[in-house]
Amino acid sequence: MECTVVGGGVQALSTGVLLESLGHSTTMISDEFAYIDGSDDPPVATDYAAASVYPVQVESEYSEDELIRRAESTFEPFWESDGVPVRKHTHYYLYENAGDRHLPDRMGAQPVSQYDGEVPTRAGETVEGGYVCEEYFVEMPEYVPQLYHTYRELGGDIERRTVTATEVDNLAGIVFNCTGYGSRELFDDDSLRAMKGHILQVPYEDGPLPFSYTYTPSGYDDEYAYMYPRRETVLFGGSYLPGDIVDGQWVGESPDDPMTVDGVTIPRRLYDVTADIMSEYTDITPERIDAKYGYRPYRADGMRIERTGDIVHNYGHGGAGVSMSWWSALRAVSYIETVSEDVLPDVAAAVAV
Repeated sequence: MECTVVGGGVQALSTGVLLESLGHSTTMISDEFAYIDGSDDPPVATDYAAASVYPVQVESEYSEDELIRRAESTFEPFWESDGVPVRKHTHYYLYENAGDRHLPDRMGAQPVSQYDGEVPTRAGETVEGGYVCEEYFVEMPEYVPQLYHTYRELGGDIERRTVTATEVDNLAGIVFNCTGYGSRELFDDDSLRAMKGHILQVPYEDGPLPFSYTYTPSGYDDEYAYMYPRRETVLFGGSYLPGDIVDGQWVGESPDDPMTVDGVTIPRRLYDVTADIMSEYTDITPERIDAKYGYRPYRADGMRIERTGDIVHNYGHGGAGVSMSWWSALRAVSYIETVSEDVLPDVAAAVAV
């Protein structure tokens, strides 16, 4: 079947690879492609994803545990395939303030109170709650280009241009809309917001570290900071500032307690928390930090994966874009043929090649 995929991020690439692997003839249209066009393009949103396989900050008709199970099961074949940059490591989800916290259905999750290993902690503070689990982690600077080149090797065509709302109805075949925030203009979806997030990186030559964390310190209004290890850097962040993109410029909230590193204004806690916890592993100083930001396309009405006429929508994933990418691609493609997770090992093998 002839298909057009609109978008250049992880949703578009996953959908395009799946369609091509199933024998469909596809063209992908985007003016920019994450990582292929450099480390800062496009700012919405794949380029700056960390990216752990754990769906967060996304509206859905499914429970958190159901989304977790779907995310983990669809990424398992990619973790099992040699040559795909998806790995598994220990993750700590920690709180300095005690409370009755839900224990999510993550791999091997156990309350931190029952964990007998060392726990990342700020100096002079005590972790009162949380859990320890295993999680899949995607090395995005390698993974996304592999998806792009897999798509091309499978026979997918690329058109580098901007799609306008007036030409959507004239695109060839079944159209898969994976434009994220672009759906606000293309399909008049005014429920979309652009949530600004930062990632900060410092060099780390002995990586990757075998763990990551999401850490909620006391005194920060229940806001967290995270750390994830890449092969040659330590990556940290945790900001989520609501806003919109107006005439190409982001307009939204600013950090309550800001600081500037590498010319970028960030919430101070991102630096303070991680510099404190990670001081025994590497030297985290403002001078060593490479900082950038991007925008998550958060949709108040939840993920949109549905067919209307000849258009199949696949967008609105908030902070769960990478985590839900293969599950969403399966759901989207199921509108034109019967497909299940059983095809993913073959897809993973193609990506590995």
